[in-house]
Amino acid sequence: MFFPDIAAAFFTAALAGMGVGGGGLLVIYLTLAREMPQLEAQGINLLFFLSSALPAIAVNLKKRRLDFRRILSLAVPGAVCAVLGSILASEVDAAILRKVFGGLMVIAGAAAAVKKGGN
Repeated sequence: MFFPDIAAAFFTAALAGMGVGGGGLLVIYLTLAREMPQLEAQGINLLFFLSSALPAIAVNLKKRRLDFRRILSLAVPGAVCAVLGSILASEVDAAILRKVFGGLMVIAGAAAAVKKGGN
């Protein structure tokens, strides 16, 4: 690991902590700057997400802020869709997957900008 990687990890972690979507930025960095394959970059992004989600779960468990019925109602379909998405992603050409991901990032950014502009 060299300094640009450490700086990118710090920057994306800080943005993720502010709710900006740093994980998506990490995928962009890994695929463009490090020329990492899309699926590998998304796997690292998943580890990035889990490393921040687990402490958040612990804090919210301690403060009794978790609605387990709601969690279950979202987690089960989420897990099923994650498996289906993984299967689909393994069948799709990496170039197409990269374009779809880029398009989703543009849409998400535009939606966030419109939402922020309306408030």
